[in-house]
Amino acid sequence: MTESQQRKFRETGCDVQFDDLTRQLYATDASIYQIQPTGVAFPRTSDKATAVIRAASEANIPVTPRGAGTSLSGGAIGEGIIIDFSRHNRQITNLDLDGRIVRVGAGVVLDQLNGFLRTHGFCFGPDVATSSRATLGGMIANNSSGARAPFYGTTADHVVSLEIVLADGRVERIGPQSERLRAERDRIEKLVRGCAAEMAERWPPGMVKRWPGYGLDRFSKAPGNLNEILSGSEGTLAAIFSADLKISPLPRQKALGLIFFASVAEAMQATVELLPLRPAAIEHIDRPLLDQTRGQLQFQTARDLMELDAHPCQAILIVEFYEDVPDRLVALKSMALGVRTKILTDPVEMNLVWSVRKAALSLVTGCIGPAKPVAFIEDAAVRPSQLPDYVAGLESILRPQELNASFYGHAAAGLLHVRPVLDLHSAADLKKFRQVADETSALVRQFKGSLSAEHGVGIARTEYMREQLGDELLEIMREIKRIFDPTNIFNPGKILSDGRHRIDSHLRTNFEQPIQLPFSPRLAFAFKDRSFIGNLEQCNGCGGCRKETPTMCPTFLATGEEIMSTRGRANIIRAALELKKNGEDGLRSEALDAALSNCLSCKGCTPECPSNVNLALLKAELVYARHRRYGIPIRERILSNIDLIGRLGCAMPSLANATLELTWLRAMMEKTLGISARRSLPRYALQRFDRWFEEDRKGSKPNPAAFHRNALQKRVILWDDTFVRYHEPHIGIAAVKVLEAFGCEVSLPVKRKCCGRPAFSQGNLDSAATAGQHNIDLLNQPNDTRPIIFLEPSCFSMFAEDYRELKIEGTEEVASRCFLFEKFIDDLLIREPAALRFRDGRHQVAIHAHCHAKFLINPAFMARLVERLPGRKASVLDTGCCGMAGAFGALREKYDLSVKVAADLIDKIENQPPGTEVVASGTSCRHQIADLTTARPKHMAELLAEAI
Repeated sequence: MTESQQRKFRETGCDVQFDDLTRQLYATDASIYQIQPTGVAFPRTSDKATAVIRAASEANIPVTPRGAGTSLSGGAIGEGIIIDFSRHNRQITNLDLDGRIVRVGAGVVLDQLNGFLRTHGFCFGPDVATSSRATLGGMIANNSSGARAPFYGTTADHVVSLEIVLADGRVERIGPQSERLRAERDRIEKLVRGCAAEMAERWPPGMVKRWPGYGLDRFSKAPGNLNEILSGSEGTLAAIFSADLKISPLPRQKALGLIFFASVAEAMQATVELLPLRPAAIEHIDRPLLDQTRGQLQFQTARDLMELDAHPCQAILIVEFYEDVPDRLVALKSMALGVRTKILTDPVEMNLVWSVRKAALSLVTGCIGPAKPVAFIEDAAVRPSQLPDYVAGLESILRPQELNASFYGHAAAGLLHVRPVLDLHSAADLKKFRQVADETSALVRQFKGSLSAEHGVGIARTEYMREQLGDELLEIMREIKRIFDPTNIFNPGKILSDGRHRIDSHLRTNFEQPIQLPFSPRLAFAFKDRSFIGNLEQCNGCGGCRKETPTMCPTFLATGEEIMSTRGRANIIRAALELKKNGEDGLRSEALDAALSNCLSCKGCTPECPSNVNLALLKAELVYARHRRYGIPIRERILSNIDLIGRLGCAMPSLANATLELTWLRAMMEKTLGISARRSLPRYALQRFDRWFEEDRKGSKPNPAAFHRNALQKRVILWDDTFVRYHEPHIGIAAVKVLEAFGCEVSLPVKRKCCGRPAFSQGNLDSAATAGQHNIDLLNQPNDTRPIIFLEPSCFSMFAEDYRELKIEGTEEVASRCFLFEKFIDDLLIREPAALRFRDGRHQVAIHAHCHAKFLINPAFMARLVERLPGRKASVLDTGCCGMAGAFGALREKYDLSVKVAADLIDKIENQPPGTEVVASGTSCRHQIADLTTARPKHMAELLAEAI
């Protein structure tokens, strides 16, 4: 794009970005394709969208409207200008409960809308699996539907009117009663009337899902309603800015029947038998998908509920009923289908099962190795009664190619998301990819089904539209395209082929030219992939990291910027590593720095992403590679040695504390080291914890009676971390009090080194490994089985996970003895509930769980632990990262982002009832809370010690 053209876009007043970083971020979506755009626009109003589209039209530059970028078919990428409606266009207005209508901006996320409607007793019916990030604009553009299509139909069934921006920049609102675009409507009506016979032959009745392309069949039944043409047009006719939508009352009753089968074929046949019960949904999940949940903390409760470890199966049907639930459940049980049946009526349990189904895309693609289940034939649908024969036909296509596949999805609607396992880096598998696509298209045509039933035609299926639709229908669609978009600027080449898009063209660069690392990886990536590239390529672009729940990804939640999401960072890492081919050093690229420097290393991505992308490890590896090549900067060296600084500060604590109060010193630290003067710094203890412990042991003799009267007597090691030792000895003292009250004989590790977390977080992996090896050698003594108890979750995670990643010998033996303080105490109380007596109290306790604790264990037990104290009521706050993240929140350039990330946590704390005690066991978390609220957060050890 010329400077003159860029200037014209900027003159629109819309935020339009042409930098390489933004273009790289928007070059991919959730598909296997990659096309780098010329620029990306972020309109706040329809006027701004109009101005950008008009400028693009005048310059003959293509426009691709985009929501969350979750297209599986490549529909959200393209040359020219991407218009991202998801960042700003998030308004929900004009709620009319009597008329059951609401107005939404195109960027409103489905879960956001349903959260708003739920308080009024309503919902938006079509419920796609990507509801946590799917935008309504994208759902309309794809005519999405989801699991409950038999009950709610498709998105088009719920569209009342659309506000659209046309290729010439006009903004029009269309609907069944609208007189706008009357001339265009009359022309289209005439065209559609002329193809009635062809539609009847190509599209016989009985299909629950949508047909590909423009909604000719729907428009033929509602000829005055251009909504039917726009719904499913995939951004090829106009840009959708807002919509008035029908809303539905929430079901009064719900229940799930889980039916377990010995084979997929039996499950398919059972689906046909279940249809007369008129379920709201029948979802199928199979063994390959279920196996991917094994060992995943996020899904273990669901696995236990379904008894998958005790009673494995090959397939499950999730049968959901609305209304008349008792009678339908009786009928379902009487059918005696499968090997066993389980009935669920508890909403929490039902949601656990649905969480597995909703995560299916990332779960199946999260397998280890370069071969992945690939989305390209996953959107085909037939009539539900044809499903057994259709599945048999698919298996006959896959079997000769020796391809495995996962079969899951919307059985009641005749749509299974079948994903053959292929290595797209391989020429042989690319040939299979093409052959399977060709044969599946022919199979779908044989069943007179839909090759694109909810995910869109996009790049993946455009070349098959002639076979699927025939020349007559395709030519009518071309004429409709000319009516709406005469200059062909909207998403050109999609749906209507012009030769530029084929199923095996525009593949992601890493498939066509595998990434070559410019460094030797230091870390093991032991959790899953055992490979840097393997873990990087786990990111399939599904956009789960854009969901608006607190844990992942905290910087995206705070800013809404794609670069702040896990997906965005993974895309930039790939792009940076590919610079090597051009002779550039990707390790020094500004784009890579933008991606890595704002990652909090909170580890929220790994358990939250079903594919287990571990951005914290990817970041540590890349920063380490940069340090090896260019040296470790002075600030990173200092922040790697917090333990040494603590030791020096505690040598003269009064002087050190007084010095830190000097304004000129803080200003100098900000200028030279970038330590924000707005951030408080931890004070040094007048008496170090380890010195207190040593003095306390000298001044008192163990009471053998105290130890032997308690059946729980145990010798334990308490890890006195850097902050407990030098800054917060009162926490260590409280922990000793609690442990000794249980009859534990407590000792500290002698001559321990810092666990290495500060060094690890700065990419100083050699220093972290040196400290780690020392600590493991210190604790891995023959016949020493003493539990090692951690007060700081980030130290615990070093022993439990990161030492393994650093390939430190002896880690496994020591890690098996490591416990977080709260978990150790809870386990003791489970075994002997009456071991301790606690004082009565009347307190509400709000618990903020540390990110690294949530990475390794489910923090729900912490509320149970607190409620063992008489009179206390506890809740684990639904919060994500505190934003402090070690040294991150102390940096001048990161302070504001740190505070933004903390906003949700601070809001939840400030809205607690008066007198609520706040518990946060991470030192960074307590630091942030104390800085930004009036609360005085406690460690769990303090709370328990005070109650003894």
